[in-house]
Amino acid sequence: MGISNKQYGQILFLLKTLGNQITQNFEKKTGVSLTRYQMLVLLSEGETVLQSSLQQSINIDSAAITRHLKILEQHKFIERKRNPDNNREVLVKITEQGKEMFSTCMPGNKELTIQLYKGIDSEKINILSETLKILYENSKNEMER
Repeated sequence: MGISNKQYGQILFLLKTLGNQITQNFEKKTGVSLTRYQMLVLLSEGETVLQSSLQQSINIDSAAITRHLKILEQHKFIERKRNPDNNREVLVKITEQGKEMFSTCMPGNKELTIQLYKGIDSEKINILSETLKILYENSKNEMER
């Protein structure tokens, strides 16, 4: 017995709703949006990153990356400057304040993660992860057509 279109629709709605709930809960627990937290994660891994590389890593458009970085910059969590070797490129670097903010977010992130995965064994988590990767790739391929 196959899955009906109604069931596919319900799954998509659940994914959308779950994404919204996780985003809201994350911000409530950490005090920072999930997107900005992801930026801080990536910036904390290295010295300086091109804004365009950060944008690609997070998979958001240029207006969104600029908006998020502007907010992080206003809070002094990051610094941006033009690349002296190529004036068209913007370099982004996490500040000490940004590193402190990132480390204060970690307990809230861990607490939320533990709560989300409560009652789900590692086998189910692996299956979910693989399934979501396939859905992501299928969606990405559809958008590129």
